[in-house]
Amino acid sequence: MDVVARVRWAAVGAGGRVARRTSAWWERAVAAREHRAPQPLVHAVLEVVVDGATTRVDMGPTWGRTAAGRRVVRTGPVGSRLLGRCPLFRYEVRTVHGPDATPGVLAVSADVPVPRDLLEHLTDVPAWTWGRDEAGTGDMWTSNSVVAWLLGRAGVTSLGPPAGHRAPGWDAGLRA
Repeated sequence: MDVVARVRWAAVGAGGRVARRTSAWWERAVAAREHRAPQPLVHAVLEVVVDGATTRVDMGPTWGRTAAGRRVVRTGPVGSRLLGRCPLFRYEVRTVHGPDATPGVLAVSADVPVPRDLLEHLTDVPAWTWGRDEAGTGDMWTSNSVVAWLLGRAGVTSLGPPAGHRAPGWDAGLRA
């Protein structure tokens, strides 16, 4: 059977108030600096379907809610390498099997064919500092970067955020 991937685009902060508010403030500041109108921010969740079984790839804090059946494949620091020594300032790249529970889904991309070994590249995802541009791409490393990096590795560069929305870090993943 073919292996396909799709991206679920969810509103940033759909699962909680803190992320929604801080992201909105941050986007207003960035938009003002770039002399443009603020845009709604989105978070990418990658779904890979192999032989009818769906695996979701996501990145989030190491603390807080945990999904049943999740497998952590990579961790990294948030904000700075020094802060990353504390568990409160660490993220994890994880896979989750089973039904989707992504809150606030705005759009789902079309299925795109990907190599069968795509998920094997998860351990190769760079563990750069979230919120920093350690790769020198001109964009910060975020959860969107992880999804874009994996798709770019598979040769898929045609996907991007829904029209009128921004996905901070997406370009970092494609360029890295």
